[in-house]
Amino acid sequence: MRAIWWRNHSSATGRIVTKLAILVFIFTAPTFAGIFVIGVLTVDMAMASAMPIVLAALAGVLLAAPASWLIAKAIVNATRPPKNENA
Repeated sequence: MRAIWWRNHSSATGRIVTKLAILVFIFTAPTFAGIFVIGVLTVDMAMASAMPIVLAALAGVLLAAPASWLIAKAIVNATRPPKNENA
């Protein structure tokens, strides 16, 4: 029998993680995009075209999606009440 990772969580927990990931994405996407754009502007001051800036912003947004999911899962796991082993 295969172990499937999503069977460990109820569907309610999955919905909470998804909603929280969307909320975290709202904050992480502009942050990552801004960090990458500042990096491009710092490194490539001689080349003043818009394409590297746009690509850096796009890369920041794309990397923010899995990061926000991992952050949301960590928040949900950290706030989950401890299991009662005596019950």
